[in-house]
Amino acid sequence: MPRLDDEPPGWRELCARLRTAKDVAEFQAILDQLNRLLTAHEKAHPESLPDKTPKAKVRNSAKKAKAP
Repeated sequence: MPRLDDEPPGWRELCARLRTAKDVAEFQAILDQLNRLLTAHEKAHPESLPDKTPKAKVRNSAKKAKAP
């Protein structure tokens, strides 16, 4: 699988470690690392954050704008 442009460095390695975790404590520790890495990456690259507006709300507001 090709590396994504906005993928944080070290993301894939942590994901691979997560899949091979031997117990719940190790799994949770790796998951915490993944979350910290992702949070730091999103703060450093705010333009890559997705729009959180629900699509239904966008469609409904577009319909209202077109109505006479």
